[in-house]
Amino acid sequence: MTDSWRTGIYLTPGVITGHPDYVRRLQDEIGLDTVIIPFTGELPPEIEALSPYSSRTPDDAELDGLVLRHFDGRPVDPREYPQAAGYGPAVHAPGDDAAFRAVVDQLKQCDLEVWTYGGAWTIRRLMYCPSQEGTRRWFEAVYVHWATQYGLDALDNTHSRYPMGSFPLGLFGCTCASCAAAAAELGYDMDRMVADLKSARQGLNQLDGARLGEVTRLGFGFFDVVHALGLKSGVLDWVRFRCDLLTRSLARFRSVVKAAAPEVAFGTDTYPSSMALTAGHDHRRWGEMADFASPLVSHISAFVCNTFIEWARFLQEEVPGLTEEDALQVVYRFNGYDSMGLPETIEAFRHEEAGTLAYRIPVADLVLRDLTKAKLYLPPEMPSYPIIHGEGWPREAIDRIVDEARRLGHNGIMWQGTEELMEYDFNG
Repeated sequence: MTDSWRTGIYLTPGVITGHPDYVRRLQDEIGLDTVIIPFTGELPPEIEALSPYSSRTPDDAELDGLVLRHFDGRPVDPREYPQAAGYGPAVHAPGDDAAFRAVVDQLKQCDLEVWTYGGAWTIRRLMYCPSQEGTRRWFEAVYVHWATQYGLDALDNTHSRYPMGSFPLGLFGCTCASCAAAAAELGYDMDRMVADLKSARQGLNQLDGARLGEVTRLGFGFFDVVHALGLKSGVLDWVRFRCDLLTRSLARFRSVVKAAAPEVAFGTDTYPSSMALTAGHDHRRWGEMADFASPLVSHISAFVCNTFIEWARFLQEEVPGLTEEDALQVVYRFNGYDSMGLPETIEAFRHEEAGTLAYRIPVADLVLRDLTKAKLYLPPEMPSYPIIHGEGWPREAIDRIVDEARRLGHNGIMWQGTEELMEYDFNG
């Protein structure tokens, strides 16, 4: 990894092979030096044999034993089981190995670095239990194969986290027997954590919603939250345990990859800093498990705004008399997104129109708040490559984000889309 400014982009193999001039133009016009492609090859039989699936398409009973479980014992979201089809958790091989190698070679001939990405524990809401040894061994074997067989420069894995904050049930898992054992190994008491989480929820039920709204408008801080909910130490332990568990596993993945391919960088995208702890991401410890950070600030709808909406709805259900407007302000302030002119009602988000969301919210302020926090929390020497959109956002917002990312000390940008950056006719 270098300290110079890196310009990368996420592309699919089909776009690369179908539009080779697109890649060359990106090099000429935006200084492209890195391409990140999904793994579309195949896995050898000896690795397939390590899959925790006993069948190529797991049935519901198999998945019941592999996924995250809420502390009432139920799998968090069986509705997403169909998305778990494949050869193993987060892997949909086999593909076309020769075609994948050809894409890597094509990019290398253009003097580009080539990174690949694949999944990990979480699909969207569905999450594989992060403490099960069989799933960890599967990921290790897959990642080592990717790192050693294709001449890649880096593994940039994704979904190495707990479910999105926009799915509140995901905050309360996993509490299965494997996770209870892992908690004990890491110095935590699962029963006490669950009891204290339940106590915090009871604290919400006892609040006066109208008075909470008034306090929110005056301003509240950390100790107000502790005081109002009667928070006990197990709540903070729960947050720390989930971070410790993922950190331990990711450090292990990195270790086996580096042992097999020392020259290949290992990393995973980082959840937006304001909400990172809710997804099990402790940015202060990123140096223990990654060679670089990729602050994933492009998903303003799924990660951020939908979280505001779902948490506001949850608070209205839990706190008697809390209005929607006040619930949103509580969420903004609690997560550190207050005072930037975000919508005052859920309807104003028009969240069903995600493609135009960046034109209804202060997107640059939102993204830069997280990028500023990322530089505070991440290890000072760690290369950081924010992931942002090059399309669907106002150009002036994009330019401001890039300029400020440089000023803050980030080391490059990984683009998702280029419509605002240059004109290109994919149908021509």
